[in-house]
Amino acid sequence: MANFAKAKELFRDVVDLNNYIPLSSSEKTKNDLLFAINQKEKIILLTGEAGSGKSLLLRSVYESLKEQKEVFFVANPYLEINSVLDLLKSLDLKSHHVLLLDEAQLLEGETWENLRIYADRGNVTIVFATHDTDIKKLLEKKHFSTRINYIIPVKPITQSEMENFIYSKLLKHNLNDIADMFNKKNFKKIYKYTKGSLRATNQLMFKLFDVMDYFYKKYPFKFKEPKIEDKYIEIAIMDLKAK
Repeated sequence: MANFAKAKELFRDVVDLNNYIPLSSSEKTKNDLLFAINQKEKIILLTGEAGSGKSLLLRSVYESLKEQKEVFFVANPYLEINSVLDLLKSLDLKSHHVLLLDEAQLLEGETWENLRIYADRGNVTIVFATHDTDIKKLLEKKHFSTRINYIIPVKPITQSEMENFIYSKLLKHNLNDIADMFNKKNFKKIYKYTKGSLRATNQLMFKLFDVMDYFYKKYPFKFKEPKIEDKYIEIAIMDLKAK
């Protein structure tokens, strides 16, 4: 009996390290970021489109570093900026610290400048995760752009990586029967809609398994052949577009 309800939950659009899939491109980006941090660079920008996986990548970096360094992760610095600034004031100048700031595009210009001043002290590496569109505005500020040591892009995943992402999630949770239902044609249609966005992939797969769970429970006799029909993908896409 296919457990589409369980499969659906694996693709819920939340930042959960238990669902982190080490794709080749994301692992390279992660290693580039860790290298820059270990070089004790002052300011690093992690850039990418909304839904590209920056938040999950930062979480993974945090988990990799927390046993080696004093590292801090802030999911929404806009709401916690006063606490962040107080933290930076208290850091030991003789030790190296790491501050990972997600959703940095929400910060105001004055806040970016204050954080830049703390980074200039040399005892902290600040990683700003921000949208591609906000980088241009930041680089226009001469006093800031000259102090950015690394700009590390998070690129859209390839169709092959998307297939690996979906398969890995399903197989990791022993849903081999559902994984075996997909074919290349299905993946091509899914990728055409998601365009390499991890968030869009999660959202579409979540909706797809929701649709399939409904039809499976209502018309079980139509699921004699173990395959994903295009019509279910199309229904899921139409439902997402209607929102």
